[in-house]
Amino acid sequence: MSRSIEWKSDFVTNNGNKFHYYRTGGDKPPVLLLHGVMDNGLCWTPLGRVLASDYDVILPDARGHGLTHISDETWTYEAMADDVALLIKDLNVDKIQLVGHSMGADTAALVAAKYPDLIKKIVLEDPGFSMSEISSIKKSSFKLAMKLILPRFLNSTYEELLKKGHKQTPLWSDEDLKPWAESKIQFREKDPNLIFKMFKNEYKWEEIIKKISCPILLITADKGLTSDKLAQKVMDVSKAGKWVKIEGASHSIRREQFKQYVQNIKEFLG
Repeated sequence: MSRSIEWKSDFVTNNGNKFHYYRTGGDKPPVLLLHGVMDNGLCWTPLGRVLASDYDVILPDARGHGLTHISDETWTYEAMADDVALLIKDLNVDKIQLVGHSMGADTAALVAAKYPDLIKKIVLEDPGFSMSEISSIKKSSFKLAMKLILPRFLNSTYEELLKKGHKQTPLWSDEDLKPWAESKIQFREKDPNLIFKMFKNEYKWEEIIKKISCPILLITADKGLTSDKLAQKVMDVSKAGKWVKIEGASHSIRREQFKQYVQNIKEFLG
């Protein structure tokens, strides 16, 4: 299979908002990949390349990210889930499979809960459920730390971001790092402070998971956000859940243990 992909770039427009996405197209089953906070759709490029031979791969930019433009400051999981549902309906695809990482995993779960008729299966890569488990004091401390660190981080040049990325994440490939660095440049050109509104969102993951009727694959890592205890709680709550733990990875599991990640994804998607 060729390593190159021709991504088609397009928008869905609704109420003054322009939601951007990339797509491979073709008469194949659709799979939609939802990125994490401060990333963009192309941060899925390595996985998209692998899946493109068997799937119509769709990579949206979440509101506040990439090339997506929103006319207001609404940045909630509810809004992001509605954006995904709008995109699926606009593309007029059959039941779709969702893969989400971190913020994208939280969004994918909510889409599956709110719009069960649109979704066939979901994959949750180290979702942010643990943020709902921590105390308000710890959450406030994390928010304060982010306010101090984020401006300095986002003011880096593309070359500086790549250098930092190579140093801090030696397991990541150039194919991962280049869109990762570009996504940070795009993010700072939006309104980065919107990220702090996410900490005010109430995300009741247990209620959401209980409402999901489609199969769920939860992928965690030994150094990720999701503890074994939390992962087991997700399995206990879910109707049709499968949990896979991948060793030797942190929060960005697919970027650090790509081969194992792809194997599990392919087996689950079918």
